[in-house]
Amino acid sequence: MMTMLENIDISLFYLINRTGQNAVFDVFMPFMSNIKNFYFLIAAGWVVLVLRRNIRYRTLAVFIILLICFSEWVSSDLLKPVFGRPRPYHALSNVHKYERMERQKPISERWHITPELKETIRGQSLSLPSSHATNIFAAALFLSFYLRKLWPFFYLIACIVGYSRVYLGVHFPFDVLVGAMAGTLCGLILTWPTDRVIRFLELKFARRP
Repeated sequence: MMTMLENIDISLFYLINRTGQNAVFDVFMPFMSNIKNFYFLIAAGWVVLVLRRNIRYRTLAVFIILLICFSEWVSSDLLKPVFGRPRPYHALSNVHKYERMERQKPISERWHITPELKETIRGQSLSLPSSHATNIFAAALFLSFYLRKLWPFFYLIACIVGYSRVYLGVHFPFDVLVGAMAGTLCGLILTWPTDRVIRFLELKFARRP
């Protein structure tokens, strides 16, 4: 059963990473996968939540930080060591991989095809689950609970980021799927204390004369 699932995963990986390769995605996917490109928007959104005179939004601003710390811990420190799965570019041949550290080169020259695999594993970096997927899906679910009109936007971004991780050659599709599931669970776990704190604070301030 595991062998069959692994074969499906590898087939889907090559379908996205090699068959689906195109010049537009070679530019768009690295941009969507790099959180540094969104620092300003994230910071601006967080400041808007804080500055609004609303207990609910200010509580969300605090708990969204706790959520990302929690989901990052779950994916990187808890689950990855348990699964111990190597990344595609460490375990497979002919992977279309983006070298993000080659910033001095044009984007078109940052892409490389990994050589034929001569050893069983050629690296130590762990793949399962995708931390990007875990974090973005945790945030998508969490924010969708409280900003319901924006849920299609949150999940669209989450799906694009998840797809980009496979396209860049750094994750298998199942890594993203498991990351999305783990992130969803993290988001659900954090909604309960968030709701409790919001209700407590709203009642407390409502009683003030």
